[in-house]
Amino acid sequence: MKFHPTTTTHAADAQDDRRPSKRGIWQVIRLLWVTAGLIFLLWLTRSYQAQGFAFEQLYLTPSILINEDDQAIEVFPINHSHAVGLLFYPGGMVDPQAYLPMAHDLAMQGYPVVIVKLPYRSAPLAEQEAAVHSYTRQTMTGSIIQKWALAGHSRGAAIAARFARHFPDAADALVLIGTTHPKEEAWSLARLTIPVTKIYGTQDGIADPETMLANRALLPPQTNFVAIEGG
Repeated sequence: MKFHPTTTTHAADAQDDRRPSKRGIWQVIRLLWVTAGLIFLLWLTRSYQAQGFAFEQLYLTPSILINEDDQAIEVFPINHSHAVGLLFYPGGMVDPQAYLPMAHDLAMQGYPVVIVKLPYRSAPLAEQEAAVHSYTRQTMTGSIIQKWALAGHSRGAAIAARFARHFPDAADALVLIGTTHPKEEAWSLARLTIPVTKIYGTQDGIADPETMLANRALLPPQTNFVAIEGG
């Protein structure tokens, strides 16, 4: 499942369009800030199931197309106004549907979103994580979307950080939410040149701020740290 399947020529054009430009960079940065603002929704979905929200209403929005298969949930603005999309990795054992309200809000602002489903909701094995990375690269290169920001929450953020380490030139921006990763020198992202945002809750009992900030040397100097007070 891909956004607007393209011919080989289109895919090549999309690769050419990934070259840095001022307009493209600002689009990515704007997406980062919009995403950061919507992250407050994540702190309302900390249970392991998507509950208490009328998800069926999201599917009725005429300007939004939502497709789902066994690999991802795609939330696509029919008349999208941005050449930037977001690939999102869920937290471990969290229902991917729990992130649908956030994806819907981003799509309403013109940003296509792909919520990637982790095998067994956590991709616990190395080959499963590699499959997630492979799907991510295929989505990035096989779509007319010119630039992609990659984001992940908790377990998903750890997988996103490792993707950025393996493929430093693949994504155009990185958002790490509720994680202490990277936390080992072997997975350092200090030399990453793309925009990076690290979002953390000041009361997070799992990815505690002290450990997260102690690992900040493993992130690039341009990293933007966003604290959610009480989160």
